[in-house]
Amino acid sequence: MAEFVFVKSSYSGGNAGQECVEVAVNIPGVIAVRDSKDPGGPVLRFEPAQWAAFRRVLTVAGAALPRRRTPMSDRSVQHRLVRRGRGR
Repeated sequence: MAEFVFVKSSYSGGNAGQECVEVAVNIPGVIAVRDSKDPGGPVLRFEPAQWAAFRRVLTVAGAALPRRRTPMSDRSVQHRLVRRGRGR
């Protein structure tokens, strides 16, 4: 049986401790996913239709998440600080 050839996701961070996944698509009919921090660990195997459904769910879920903001980028927080005499 051929071995998976894993490629790190372009969305994975490059720093130690960050979430990183690797995906292998070199074997027809199978998409394999693993944690790049644990290359000897478990490998999730998907059929192409399962992988496509999984990606659709992630895309929809990601679109529904609020954008991450720092407290000072939030206009309402800035407005409250100004009213209290603590902001610009």
